[in-house]
Amino acid sequence: MKKGKAEIIMIVIVAMWGLSFSLTKPILKNIEVFNFMALRFLIGGGVLCGILLLLGKLKVKREQLIGGMITGAVLFLSFIFHTIGLKYTTVAKNAFIVGSSVVFVPFIATYIRKQKQPIFVWIGTYLAILGLALVTLEGKQGGINFGDVMTLVGSIIMAYYVILVEEYVTKYDATVIAAIQISVVGILSLIASLVIEEPTMDLSSEGWKGMLFLGIVCTSLAYLMANIAQKYVPATSMALIYTLEPIFAALFGWLFLSERIGIQAVIGAILIVISVAMPNMDVFIKRKRDHVQTE
Repeated sequence: MKKGKAEIIMIVIVAMWGLSFSLTKPILKNIEVFNFMALRFLIGGGVLCGILLLLGKLKVKREQLIGGMITGAVLFLSFIFHTIGLKYTTVAKNAFIVGSSVVFVPFIATYIRKQKQPIFVWIGTYLAILGLALVTLEGKQGGINFGDVMTLVGSIIMAYYVILVEEYVTKYDATVIAAIQISVVGILSLIASLVIEEPTMDLSSEGWKGMLFLGIVCTSLAYLMANIAQKYVPATSMALIYTLEPIFAALFGWLFLSERIGIQAVIGAILIVISVAMPNMDVFIKRKRDHVQTE
């Protein structure tokens, strides 16, 4: 698979995650957050384990098990902080800070992993942050509060998750890693639900249809393809593609929930789209320079 195809696959996956907001909102009216996460990720983990069975990959290596458990635990931890943050801050600020994990990926890659980033990655990162602010923040949002800090911690953890996944899927089978990490999130969510909530499976037929779509398409298939794509797309580029999620969320919210999209959000969306393309500018300029030199 080439990098361009992998990026297109990731954009489709991010569109699925954007759609998941519109599907999740009605379901959360009937069940608690961790109850919802447990159902969604256990369904997704079950499907992925079924795929492993069909592919004859049930014999899991110790390193794969460790990699899947670590990435699953980190993903769950980021969900915990984002969920706590959402309880104490506004939806708009939460969405912006969640998306801002894009800025931490190149910092972690550069200063912790010692991987130097091209200038266009940094330009794209800051454009993405500006675009996210325009898409998610509108009107008076108030000062920094406890929820903002919790969400920020979750975003830093999410950035580290993106880099960890890149490390493990380049070494081991992406299907195995995805099955383990999604199952781990489901199990940890179930434990959290049993401890602090009252678990229920009392959903309408429409609710179950949405839950099955979320579990199978937006979780098992999406995370599987994301893990495979990350073999070919650097973590910094993946983080930029993730910033397309609020655009798709707003678009599907407008289509299915009649939510308003203002001119500010449109301008922000344009900036985010430009930011996603920025890392490829370095490759384009190099090709152009090589072409000129050969003439």
